[in-house]
Amino acid sequence: MGKTARQANIELLRIAAMFMVVVMHYLTVTIEPVPGSGVHGSDVGYAVTESLCIVAVNVYVLISGYFLSPVSFSLRRVGRVLAQTLFYTILLPLVLVVCGILPFSEVFGVYHIWNSIFPVQSGHYWFVTAYVVLLLFTPFLNTAVQRLDKKAFMQALLALLAFFCFGKTLSPLQFATDRYGYDFGWFMVLYLTGGYLRRFGFGILKSTGRGLAVYLGSAALTAGTEVLLMILCENGLPLDYYRSVPFHYNYLLNLTGALGLFSAFWHMHIGEGKAAGMIRFVSPAVFGVYLIHGQADVANLWYGWISGLATSLAYPLRLLLHTSAVFWICIGIDKGRGLLFDRVGRFIAAKKSTRTA
Repeated sequence: MGKTARQANIELLRIAAMFMVVVMHYLTVTIEPVPGSGVHGSDVGYAVTESLCIVAVNVYVLISGYFLSPVSFSLRRVGRVLAQTLFYTILLPLVLVVCGILPFSEVFGVYHIWNSIFPVQSGHYWFVTAYVVLLLFTPFLNTAVQRLDKKAFMQALLALLAFFCFGKTLSPLQFATDRYGYDFGWFMVLYLTGGYLRRFGFGILKSTGRGLAVYLGSAALTAGTEVLLMILCENGLPLDYYRSVPFHYNYLLNLTGALGLFSAFWHMHIGEGKAAGMIRFVSPAVFGVYLIHGQADVANLWYGWISGLATSLAYPLRLLLHTSAVFWICIGIDKGRGLLFDRVGRFIAAKKSTRTA
C-alpha cells in the first residue's frame, strides 16, 4: 500500500467522525423528532444532519479492520483502551462529587461503582464494550482475512451482511436477533469489510470524488427515506419501528455511506507540513472526546452546561458552536490525560531499568 499507519488523511477522518458523533448526541437532546407531533422543518433538518453523521461509527470500525487486520494481536492495545476508559469512568464521577454536581450517595452506590470499575462488562459505553470484544477476536478474524481467497472471502462477507444488514434493512418488523448495529457482531462484519478492502482494494470507489458521491448519495437517500417514513407514520401507518431503521448502524445505506466516506478520505492527499502535523497532534485525543462527553454521569449534564451559550443564534449556528465547544474542551482534557499517561509510563520504565541495572 505504501502508506504509513499514521497518514494524515485517515487521522483527519477520525477527527471528522468523532465530531459527527458529538453532533448526533447534540441532535438527540435538542431536536430529535417526537412521534405524533407532526412533521416540521426541524424534523427535516434533523433527518438530513443525522443522515450525514450516522456513518461515523461504521467508519471507525472500518478503519480498524483496514489497519489492524494485517498486524499481530496485542494485549497492550486492549489494555490501552481499558486504561483510558477506566480513567474516565472512575475519575469523572469523583470530580462531579467534588464540584457538588452529583451527590456522594449516588456516585458511591454499589451499582454505580460496579459499572465504573467494570465498564466493558456493564456496557457503560456500548461502543467500548463492542470494540473491546472485537479486539479480542482479532487473532481469529485476521487469520480469516489473510488466508481466504477473494471468492471465499466475498461469499462469507455477503452471507454475514445478509444476516446482519440486508434482511433488517427491508424488514418492517424487528428481528429478535437484531441489535441495530450496537454490538460486536456487526463490528466484526465491519472489521472484515475493512480487511477485504485492505487485501483486494476499493473496487469502483477508486477516487475521492466517487467516494464522496457514494457518501452523499447514501445520506440523501437515508434522509429522504426517513422523512417519508415520518409522514407515513403521522398519517396513521403502523411503521413506528421501521421509522427508526434508517438510523440504525447496520442499515444498508449507512454501510454504503461509510464505505464512500472512508474511500473519499483514503484517496485524499494531505501534504506534509503544519496542517498534517496538527492533524496528527489532535487525532490521538478524539477517542477521549467520546469517553468524556459520553460518560454515564456527564452524558446527562453536558448539554445543560453549554445550552446558555449564544442562545440568540439560529439553531444551525448554535449546533456548530455548542458541538465545537464540547469537542475541543474534551480534546484539551484528553491531551492532558495523555501527557499524564506518558509521564507515568516513563516513570515505570525508568524504575524497571534501575532494578535490572
